[in-house]
Amino acid sequence: MPSEVVTRIRSDQWRILRDVRLRALEEAPYAFGTTLSEGQERTDRDWQDMARDHATLSDRAYFMAYVGDNPCGMAGCYRTASDTVVLTAMWVAPEFRGQKIGEQIVCAVIEWAREGGATTLEAWVSENNPARFFYEKIGFEDTDLIEPLRSNSKIQMVLMRRDITP
Repeated sequence: MPSEVVTRIRSDQWRILRDVRLRALEEAPYAFGTTLSEGQERTDRDWQDMARDHATLSDRAYFMAYVGDNPCGMAGCYRTASDTVVLTAMWVAPEFRGQKIGEQIVCAVIEWAREGGATTLEAWVSENNPARFFYEKIGFEDTDLIEPLRSNSKIQMVLMRRDITP
């Protein structure tokens, strides 16, 4: 079985970012604030800019998981305060779930966040998303903060938080 690897996206990997993100939006529309149609409306320049910014800026990053040469998962993150990073756009392809790839992605985000001095990792997760169990299993806890999902106001999002102090 090929080994898994998680790496921060490079600027030249915008097509991979686009393809994985669009697949995620199609497969799990209940989990993201962006809709598939919004993602499809983005131009190549938009995807190039997104990849460049998440590859080079110090306040945000995108991580891609691969099994062999096959991109199979992703997560974005951004800094909201000196001690807090928000995990976004977390997704693992269905055929790779249950193989600890999600944990590897979160570990890469935590490492990046700690390098920048963060001690807290947050994630907004829809109430009925099966991924809530994943987040709880890896140490996230619910907060009292709830708000509607931007792409579907009938879905409620719960802010989950995890201490990442080394």
